[in-house]
Amino acid sequence: MTVTAVMNLKGGPGKTALVNGLAHAAAAKDEDVLVGDVDPQGNTTSHLTGHNARNLPPTGTLADVLDRRVNRPLEDIVVPARTRDRIYVAPSGFGEMQEVQDTLLGQTGGDLSLRRAFKEARKNGRVLFDCRPAVDLITRAAMLASDNVLIVVAPEFDHIEGMISVFTAINDLYEFADYELRVAGVVINLLDGSRSDHAGNVDYIREYCAKAGVPVLGLPIPRLADISRLTNAGLGMDQHPKPSARTRWLAENFAAILDGIDKEAA
Repeated sequence: MTVTAVMNLKGGPGKTALVNGLAHAAAAKDEDVLVGDVDPQGNTTSHLTGHNARNLPPTGTLADVLDRRVNRPLEDIVVPARTRDRIYVAPSGFGEMQEVQDTLLGQTGGDLSLRRAFKEARKNGRVLFDCRPAVDLITRAAMLASDNVLIVVAPEFDHIEGMISVFTAINDLYEFADYELRVAGVVINLLDGSRSDHAGNVDYIREYCAKAGVPVLGLPIPRLADISRLTNAGLGMDQHPKPSARTRWLAENFAAILDGIDKEAA
């Protein structure tokens, strides 16, 4: 099954909301999906499981899996999402992730720690990595454990720069690690239809992707309070307590993005 790293090297474009929407879209298709939360902020973990830095999962976190002094198997720390069957979470290690990263620096195979940890899990269903907005060892490890990258970008200058930085990081992996990582596509998020600069930036993103030979998947996702509320509650777009044509469209759009990832991976 496909392993996808969801990335932008600028914080705030909505990586967690995209991971949440894609996980629910996969589960709605009766797929098992494992979300690896490799962002120390741990927002995906908090939303989908209720665990946080003050309420760590009793079975451990990804920090325990990556820490060679602990060496806990991945299957021991995976917990089911509280909001939907078939979604599972490998919880973030929160603040401990930085400490573990420091122990892996200079260690043989440190960059391959996530590939090793998720080797068996990838055989059992889809994997989505929610990555932090920085190319540190853990982020590179997620990239090296993935089949492809999905870039999420808001139509703002800083986020576009963060998108371009992901392309640079992928090129660096190819040049210096001899690892070819495909870009499954780019998703435009947080679109404000009333802003003319957003419209112009969407055109720029589409042109950039066309030149790079990378598809823009789905339709641009608008900035909506419903998306934020559902994501914070760990719910899918099809789980809105008062469904509407808009929430049904959102669910269909996430499903279309998921299909686009699979098409590029085929």
